[in-house]
Amino acid sequence: MAVTSTRRAAILLGASICVAACATGRPVPRPPATQPPRVPLELLERVKAMRAEAKALLARQSELYWRNWVYGDAVDVAATYRGHQALFSPDAIGAVGRLLGLTDDPRERRALTLFRLYLIGEAVGRAVAPLSDQALTLEAEATFVTPAGIEQPYRELNQLLANEVSYGLRGQISEAAVSVVRKLNPILERKEAVASQALAGLGYPRPEQFAEALREVDPKRLSKLANDVLDGTQALYERSMNTAIHAELGIGLAGMRRADVPRFDRNPALDAWFPAAKLLPTLRATFAGLGIDVAKQANLRIDDAPLPKKDPRAVCFPIAVPGDVRLSVKPLGGVSDYESLFHEAGHAEQYAHVRDEPFELQLLGDGTVGEAFAFLFEGLIQNPRWLAEKVGLGGDRAAAFVRGAAVRKLYLLRRYAGKLLFNLAWSRGAADPRDLYRRTLSRAYGFPLSDADADRWLVDHDDFLASADYFRAWFLAAQIEAWLEKRFGPAWWDEKAAGDALIGLWQPGNAVGPEDLARELGDAGIRPEPLLALLRAALGG
Repeated sequence: MAVTSTRRAAILLGASICVAACATGRPVPRPPATQPPRVPLELLERVKAMRAEAKALLARQSELYWRNWVYGDAVDVAATYRGHQALFSPDAIGAVGRLLGLTDDPRERRALTLFRLYLIGEAVGRAVAPLSDQALTLEAEATFVTPAGIEQPYRELNQLLANEVSYGLRGQISEAAVSVVRKLNPILERKEAVASQALAGLGYPRPEQFAEALREVDPKRLSKLANDVLDGTQALYERSMNTAIHAELGIGLAGMRRADVPRFDRNPALDAWFPAAKLLPTLRATFAGLGIDVAKQANLRIDDAPLPKKDPRAVCFPIAVPGDVRLSVKPLGGVSDYESLFHEAGHAEQYAHVRDEPFELQLLGDGTVGEAFAFLFEGLIQNPRWLAEKVGLGGDRAAAFVRGAAVRKLYLLRRYAGKLLFNLAWSRGAADPRDLYRRTLSRAYGFPLSDADADRWLVDHDDFLASADYFRAWFLAAQIEAWLEKRFGPAWWDEKAAGDALIGLWQPGNAVGPEDLARELGDAGIRPEPLLALLRAALGG
């Protein structure tokens, strides 16, 4: 431990007191213990009121999103901010910072840190709201003309590519849609400039400083992790992707293009094994093995009604954690339907079991820990033992399905590694971000990006390093799975003790950060080896 000048002075003062006492034989009064700084009551009450206001605002916004998703109600989130402008002002953010500087309790310091970051993020969001709305509106309304002369909505591009059998037409469709990307880019560039200006006014002269604080990441360590993953999986990726692409698309990795990815991801062959009617029963049976009766959880509401305006994708809404957690699903059946519901159920169960107050430790902070639990349960859909037990899928069919899932996960892992490296390098001031995007993502994909693909560098950009959450969560999920298997066996989902252990991990919410959770599991921190071992086993590498 380094000895500061202040501590050195205290040591010398203690020595002089001891000398004086020895010389006179009289007790010498000890210096008073250092008192923690006194927190002004006015500041304490102000921040307490702000926290209550923010908690209520988040609940209101979640309720609106829920009603929009389930019932198709119109949503005007901008209206929810009316009357709350002061909550996100520099003065309010400064008040939280002052209280943070006067607080010694570690839990309270973490809660206040997350609250301050939330307020800053919301302040930036409000600053860029007109540009965000403009971009979303353009994207929602934009159309492009296909090679067949048919006008198609831009948002249906991936579906069109997934359904197109012709290699040549997929490329032409993708090229035609770039016209919309080129209209979006100037709006997104202005949005980036406004966000940077807003962050500078709030104490972050470089935007990446805020992103690093929000995501709790060390950029050098994150860059190393991403590079190590790309280098360490290169041979396995080339071999497994070549095999899979040739089998499904009739081409090799060298002939692959971004336009072919949606078609490659389309995997309907085994959908019959995942019927809509068994979706919720399979979920309930899986959690029952962990001792969790989903149907009797009073604080968890699952809406599976086939309402006409409901978005079919499963999604979790934490309205008021832990008392009001909602899960929406419109069962359609198929592999992706099961994966989506199990993923969102992982989120829902964590929220439903959180017991920590204040609310910042329940709802705020980066999403790595929550996504890790979501990926843990989504991953069951690719587990051979679970597939045999819960779905009845085994033998060669199951092995082929697991291989296909593993190669797609490896592709996604490398894509996110590339996105992270691009965003980190761009934040340091890359002279030509478009060329940087092309080179970095081409390395990750293993096939070159075209000029048109390179134009997507802004559309594919993440705000505040959001991709870091998913990238780290995949690794953390595998670490949690390895920990569960070691303690409770390979079929850990059938052990009530494993459910109790998971509840113990869920209860602190975001009071425990991703690196700390990894350490609780017995690891030195987040590391890729458990996930890479699973992928190599599935892919025979």
